[in-house]
Amino acid sequence: MAHVDDDEIPGTQRKKHRHDLGHEDHGPKLAARTTHGIQTLLGLWIALTLGLVIYAMIDSSMR
Repeated sequence: MAHVDDDEIPGTQRKKHRHDLGHEDHGPKLAARTTHGIQTLLGLWIALTLGLVIYAMIDSSMR
């Protein structure tokens, strides 16, 4: 049997959590751009690091 919360009325449709609706986790809407900006910077950092590692491996194998 499914768990029913105290504030829930049996037989009614359950309310979806904001994560299920695609809303931001926490904070104001302005923070969403900052979060996406930080994720973009971290993604670029990871990509550049991998590129430099591959370059270093190729460069060291040619010497």
